[in-house]
Amino acid sequence: MRQRLTHLLHQNPNLFSPQNLLQIQTQLTTTGLLSLNPSFLIPFLNLTLSNPSTLHHATALFTHTQHLNAPTWPIMVRRLNLDADPSRVVSVFKAMQRLKRNGHVLDPYVYASLVKACNKLSATREGKAVHCHIVRVGLDYNVNLWNSILNLYSCSESLIGYACRVFDIMPHRTVVSVNGMLSGFVKNGMLNEGVGLFKKILGCSFGLELKPNYVTLVVLVSGCVQLDGFIVGKVLHLYCCKTGLDLVNEVCNAVIDLYSKFGHISEAARMFNEMPERDLVSWNSMIAGYAGVGDCRKALYLFREMRADNVGFDRVSLISLISAAANGLNLGMGKVVHGYMTATGAEITVAIGTALIDMYSKCGSTKCAKKVLDELQDESIVLWNSMIHGYVECGHNQEALELFNQIQSRKLRPDEITMVGLILACRNSGDLSHGIGIHSYIENDIHLQGCIVLQNALIDMYAKCGSMSLAKVVFDKMPSKDVVSWTSIIVGHAINGEGKEAILAFRKMCAEKVEPNSVTFIGVLSACDHAGLVEEGLNLYDDMCRLYHIKPRIEHCGCIIDMLARAGRLKEAHKFVKSMPIELNAVVWRMLVNACRVHGDFARGLCLVSGFTDLNTLHGAEDHVASSNILADAGRWDDVLNERSLMATKTNTKVAGKSSIRDFR
Repeated sequence: MRQRLTHLLHQNPNLFSPQNLLQIQTQLTTTGLLSLNPSFLIPFLNLTLSNPSTLHHATALFTHTQHLNAPTWPIMVRRLNLDADPSRVVSVFKAMQRLKRNGHVLDPYVYASLVKACNKLSATREGKAVHCHIVRVGLDYNVNLWNSILNLYSCSESLIGYACRVFDIMPHRTVVSVNGMLSGFVKNGMLNEGVGLFKKILGCSFGLELKPNYVTLVVLVSGCVQLDGFIVGKVLHLYCCKTGLDLVNEVCNAVIDLYSKFGHISEAARMFNEMPERDLVSWNSMIAGYAGVGDCRKALYLFREMRADNVGFDRVSLISLISAAANGLNLGMGKVVHGYMTATGAEITVAIGTALIDMYSKCGSTKCAKKVLDELQDESIVLWNSMIHGYVECGHNQEALELFNQIQSRKLRPDEITMVGLILACRNSGDLSHGIGIHSYIENDIHLQGCIVLQNALIDMYAKCGSMSLAKVVFDKMPSKDVVSWTSIIVGHAINGEGKEAILAFRKMCAEKVEPNSVTFIGVLSACDHAGLVEEGLNLYDDMCRLYHIKPRIEHCGCIIDMLARAGRLKEAHKFVKSMPIELNAVVWRMLVNACRVHGDFARGLCLVSGFTDLNTLHGAEDHVASSNILADAGRWDDVLNERSLMATKTNTKVAGKSSIRDFR
């Protein structure tokens, strides 16, 4: 029996089913070999750890066996699948701490695996315990362990200070250490600190032998894409050109992505064309670049060229092509790509299905989008979210709301994105009764209640539906309010004609040390405009520019001009127009012209008409109507006829207005 079991324990693990392994364990246990002879334990652990179905048996056996020696722990940890089940690695470590009679394990690989497992699980407390254990057993000389600890701390914004401290006290730093620290800075939005560390490396602050490698540049350039650092990215590209790193595919791909994301598609194309060798990522980066600027023709041409070069495609390639069709509003190309996928038998995953639904919706074909949703068997809420938002974008708000009933009947769990789409549907349609129902659902769902994004959306929805009382209820119940919350309530008061309430809310916001943004000022200036609070509005505009250093937009300037014009202060309004930092548009121009007409200042009105006509910026029916009316009041009938002839020639029609409020209560 002993020889037979020894023979079995050294066979290929793939030959055994979970049932076979349990039978072997029974034989080893009943004969006493498993508990009395450690030489049988290690090969049996190897067998059980090789089969995912018996991992829990291996762990249980391991933690309850009385006769374990120190070398058994590394074997156990090495055979566990860190990526698939990091929690089991941590469980083994805890068992190791409990069974202290076995002495200390001095295998650095074990502790590196434990730190990585803690990182994957975001188990900071356990990670710190492992760090302490490493120092206690004297393994803090190992640079790989230091790098693992560095990566653990650098992944969290609250722990990035620990990472910096670890980096500073490391006895020996390698380029892996530097790349880990740079990656941590990028993940936590600290691009300047990352660039500062890069400069120190170039300045040999850490020794002459420590030089950046291609991974260093990939991390930094990718960080520039994420953190809006185009200028820094261009400088890094120049460094790559000088050091020859621009010949490395990974660096080239990162630089192509940089130029593409910031709209410099010609630079990206030049980089792509100069590459000595292109891989799939290179092609995908360039196709995605053309997709980003909506150049469907070039994206499709590049895909065909890629296939002609016998380069395969993947999910990213297809999603980029679909995005190109969506951004270019090219329904024909979208259907071609969809047909190509069907013809080649490409699997339509959730990500591809979502992209297709989004593309069809943006191109106005919600029927095709709904067909994609119906044909996909995957019950992912992501697909339903895409369809709901697609309906909302196309103005089919009722259809979006009807999808919610189907989601509930299928027992799917809506998330924040689902509810935001439904709230937008109620907001756009003015359907207050449905909005109240959606609000009730959110309040009764433990996963959704308290979500600040949804509460902000509800405030906006109630305000647009004309129910400021309900908007105030949501606002007042919020435990914490961000700038969007305050802006939503301020804009709500403004659009419902409650100017004084809007200004009061703005003052409360400032008193609570919440800094207003550009949209906040549009709301409060609009409130001052409609409430006739001219001096208050002018003071707020001055504070916006001087105290908050917010650059005025046409919306801010429009509020000031309309405010002054309504008050009959046309000379000040005209002076403001001449001095404003941005170009006058047709809407603001019409405000001034109509104000001149109302207050009888025809000379100023005619001056504005002639000046604006010279700029060739009159396009809409509203512009010609405003011109015609002021000319008629001034008695210039020949010019009136000319304006109306232009309107007839251009067949301009005025867009009809509509109320956003459906339920009057």
